[in-house]
Amino acid sequence: MLISGCATGPIYHPVAPPAPDQALLYIYREQRSWLRGLAPDDAADLVQEAPTAHRDRLLSMLDDQTRREVTALLAYREDHAGGLMNPRFARLRPEMTVDEAVTYLRRQTGQSVEMTYYAYVLDSQQRLLGVVSFRELISARGDRRISEVMKTEVRTVDEDVDQEAVARLFRETGLMAIPVVDAEKRMKGVVTLDDIVEVVSEEATEDIQKLGGSESLGEPYLKIALARMIKKRAGWLAALFLGEMLTATAMGYFEHEIDKAVVLALFVPLIISSGGNSGSQATSLVIRAMALGESGCATGSG
Repeated sequence: MLISGCATGPIYHPVAPPAPDQALLYIYREQRSWLRGLAPDDAADLVQEAPTAHRDRLLSMLDDQTRREVTALLAYREDHAGGLMNPRFARLRPEMTVDEAVTYLRRQTGQSVEMTYYAYVLDSQQRLLGVVSFRELISARGDRRISEVMKTEVRTVDEDVDQEAVARLFRETGLMAIPVVDAEKRMKGVVTLDDIVEVVSEEATEDIQKLGGSESLGEPYLKIALARMIKKRAGWLAALFLGEMLTATAMGYFEHEIDKAVVLALFVPLIISSGGNSGSQATSLVIRAMALGESGCATGSG
């Protein structure tokens, strides 16, 4: 199709850029929408990683319920079970029938509830009474009570248990989720297997760094500040240097014997190398045993 010669105006008209206040409003709405889509434990992790000056602004983007949940999670240490848990989980009452429970759980799916394989049975005081898997719930008769199909022997963790102990419990039990309770056995949340995957990676990184004779860095090697790097490594390097001075002192003590048989000097590097190799092997075995809880004590998270 030919364009008439009288159409001399521009085909594309420039679009005026939005006003600065409109652009900021759009960015704010996008951030708020994205932040509100996160689970409370993920939102708490994000707020905790943000600079202190921006935390209040991030919290203000959340709805009231999520803000209360995130604020409660921030009160826990990030390496404790309370800092890992999601406070939204599938909960049932023992007097419910199976049909009522299934209908109730179906309604909860639209409320960002952590629906991982298990529903937890609580009393009126929020104390944990038992657990029932979705498989058992679906296969049970509809008129049976939840108290009849639930299991009362439940593996739990306290809210102040270290994350390494939680990871070890996952490995021992093979569970997909573990409930977190307080001192009065009230259920506070649930730690799921996907929450613990990053913990296992962090703990493995920490153990490997300790194998190298340094303190755990706590952040990526290429991003850590030089001052923090020196602080983390200088103490161990100084201790190793003092240890090497003991070796030099011992060699000086036997200087006369070495002068009498110079051939003994040929074995000095071999002995030093063998000592270093045996020390590295022993360090690797002991630290790994501590990490797996095989030595009767576990490594700390600090």
